[in-house]
Parts: sequence; C-alpha cells; structure tokens
Amino acid sequence: MADRDTSTDAHKHSVYEELLSPSELFEARSRSHKIPVRGQKDFLPSGSEQQMARLQQCLDEHWTLLAEERVERLGNLVKAVWIPDQRLVELQSPAGKFWQTMGFSERGTQYLLPEEALYLMECGNVQVFYRDLPLSIQEGYERFLSRETVTLHQYQVFGHLKRLGYVVNRFDPSSVPSAYESQLNLPASSRDKQRKQLKRKRSRSPGSRDSQNTQTEEKTTTTDDQNEELVKTSGSPAEPPLADASDRTWWMDEDVQPPPAQAQSAAPRWDFSSISFPDLGSRRSRSVSLASPDPSLLPGALEVGGCDLSLWLSRVNVKQEKLSRRDRERQRERDRYHRDINSDREVRHCRSWAEYLQLLEDRRRRRHKDRPVHLWEKEVTPLTQPGQCTSHRELLDQISIIKSSSWSEGVSSLSPSDQWKISFDIYQPDTVAEFKKSLPGKPYTRMCVCSFDGPVPDLNAMKQLSFQSGDVPVTFAVVDHGDISFYCFKDFKLPTDVY
Repeated sequence: MADRDTSTDAHKHSVYEELLSPSELFEARSRSHKIPVRGQKDFLPSGSEQQMARLQQCLDEHWTLLAEERVERLGNLVKAVWIPDQRLVELQSPAGKFWQTMGFSERGTQYLLPEEALYLMECGNVQVFYRDLPLSIQEGYERFLSRETVTLHQYQVFGHLKRLGYVVNRFDPSSVPSAYESQLNLPASSRDKQRKQLKRKRSRSPGSRDSQNTQTEEKTTTTDDQNEELVKTSGSPAEPPLADASDRTWWMDEDVQPPPAQAQSAAPRWDFSSISFPDLGSRRSRSVSLASPDPSLLPGALEVGGCDLSLWLSRVNVKQEKLSRRDRERQRERDRYHRDINSDREVRHCRSWAEYLQLLEDRRRRRHKDRPVHLWEKEVTPLTQPGQCTSHRELLDQISIIKSSSWSEGVSSLSPSDQWKISFDIYQPDTVAEFKKSLPGKPYTRMCVCSFDGPVPDLNAMKQLSFQSGDVPVTFAVVDHGDISFYCFKDFKLPTDVY
C-alpha cells in the first residue's frame, strides 16, 4: 500500500509541475523572446583567453535558449491523439487556422500527417496524446519520424519550407497528368472526373470478328464462282475487266492498250547553226514572210507554204522599254549577284542536258583540287567538305558528334531507382490565401530530399525524376547536419543556327 501511495503521489506531483504558478506565468510572459545576436564568426582558433571566453558565452546562451520551456495556454492548444497503427494523428478538438493548408478529413474525422503534427507541436498549436499522456517534442521525433512516414532529413526540409511560408504537401504520383492528358491540355478538375467516371468501352468479341470474316469470305467465294461461270459460258478466253467509270474517257469506246516499248535510240546531234529560229520582236529582222519548212520534216503528203507576217508584225510591241532610276539600280544589283547562265560560253556550247551536267561535274572537280589532298587521303577525314553545306544549320548538324537529347528521351528503358524519390509538392507563399486542398493546382516545384554525405544524382536519376514530375521542375534539397541547400538542374538546348 505504501508503494502504491508513493507512486500515485509522484504522478500527481509530475502533473502539477506542468501547471505554473502566477509568479512563474508572469516571469514567462515577461521573458525576452529575442534570439541572442552573435558577432563575427571565428574561423581559426587564436588561443587567446578573450576568444575562449567569447566562445564559452555563446555556448552558454545557446544551451540556455534550448533549455527554456515554452508556455502556452491550454485553450489555444488543439488536442490530438497519435494512432500508431494508421501512422496518423487524429484531432479531438476543432482545428485552427492551420487547417487551410494542412490535414485531411475522412468519414467526418480530421487527421494530420506525422510531419504536420510534429511541426504544429513545435509551433505550439497542437498537443498530442498517446495512451492518455501528452507527448513531448522529443517523443514526437522518436514516434513520428521513421522510414514508413518521413525521415529526419525530409522533416527538416518540411519544417524549413513551412517556416518560410511555403505550402508543402506530400507528393502524389497520381496527380501528375499522363502524356496524353498533357497533350490535350486537360484541367485538373476534368482529369479527376474522368478518373472517377471513365468506363472502359467494350471491345468486339472474337466471335463477331470471326462471323464478319466468314461473311466476307463467303462474298468473295460467290463472286469467284460467278466469274468462273461467266468464263465457262463464253467459250473465249477471259478478257481483262473493264476499268471503272471514273477511269473511262467519254470519247473512247475501247480500252487503250499501251504501245510496245521501243528501243531507245541515241539523241541526234543537232546543228543549231544551220537552223534559223526567227525572232519577230527583234528590230534587226524585218522579214515580211517566213519560208516554208523542209518537206522532209513534215509528215506524209502535207504541204505548207510561206507565212505572211505583216499582220503579226503590226501587233508586236517593238517599243523600247524605259526603266526608272530605281528599277535600273535594282537590275544592277540583281545582275551583280545573279549571273546569267546564258552568258556563259561553255554552257552555250552544251548541246544536251547530259553535257551540261557533265560540265558542272568537271567544274566541281576542279574546285575540289584546290583543297588540301592529304586531309581526305587518310583514314580520319574531316566531318564536312567545302561546298557541301548551304547554311550554318546544316554545318552544325554535320559536325555535331554528340546529338542533343531531352529529359524524356529513353526513360521507359531505364531501370527504376529506389534511392531517388520525389517527397513534396511545393506551392509559393503568395498562393496561401487562395489555396484549396481539394484543388491545389499546379505546384511551383517538386522537392527531392537527399543527404550531403550521399552520392550526387546521375543522369539516370535526373531523367527518372523529371519524367515522374511531368512539366513541373524538380529541386534537390541537400541536408548537411541541419543546413539545407537547394539545387536544380535545368534542360537547355544549344543554338542550331547563326544569324
């Protein structure tokens, strides 16, 4: 009995210690809430007593600040209960202002995530109980943080961003639109409705497809039988079917048979100096009539006499064209850069298209003789040849050995990594007033938490995270013993054209 009495007295004494007397409340209220201001940082020890005293004073102020107990009113604290099986904190009293950006409701009950409950405990807004006993902040760190919920580094990033005013939510992979949804530019509300109400259309059964195939086969067999009967009844060999109405011509009754292929004869060598082509518009030629053509060039017994040109010459405008000053300058600039091919003597001596192409090939070979021969005679040759590219874009495409790629290229063939995962969706502080947990909208960035002692993310990890995040950039939060640094990798493209 004595042991039970002493245990109950100790429990009552510990409970009463949580309630402060009026003098202690007044002392806590009049306590200074300013953080001690330190001077310049000492990077190297000097060994002087002054430096040692200054460092000891800073350490004493630091431990005194950490040892202070926070005093809060019981009426301002929201009572909550920790449920370890569900890894959630259930609210027992109405939530405060924090409910706009934190927590969720399920079946009429309000819940907080472990990181949200621990952050609100540190802010003095929530008091969490477990087995009818209040949890201290140290016990909250031990019970709320784990690999199944959030790690210590993830909570440090969460608390740091919340203190800066950001809205931080856990990352949900189902909130990222698919490639098809992003291509259609569907809003978030319509995506949610489609995911809830969209039903899969019934596809045709294999039996219906087989019946359709058998019907088509029966049709083809009947048509083939009819064709065979027609061939048997007509005792002549089968003729090719007539063309469709769209392919027929209205002036012909029979099908046109293509002429047999003729042997290609060599192109005749025309003597253009002996053939006169009359120029009726020239002032130098004032002939009134044209002589009859050579009878050997006319088909059959066709006879053609001379042609009187007096009527046609009266209709030809032989007035000399007068250009303005601006037109003459334009023509001069055009003739300066554009050479007339008819003024080239070598081109005028060409008698066929093949001779003209051969002339161009000879000129190209003559130009290539001027380049250094030793560069193209070895195994390693230049990436491009002179005169092969017509623009800077083509030149840059030919000399680019490593082709540019995007984040989403080849992601499907990569093996997934369990080390790198997106932890939080981050929303900017200026969106808190209009923020809705039911429709949070597109986040400002997505956070991947990692340690300073861990490895640097490679290209494989960055591609997977970028593909998992969609069109939202990914930020890496690197935690170094409480100090948090933020890094991001952005996709960029090298210029492909020069202007």
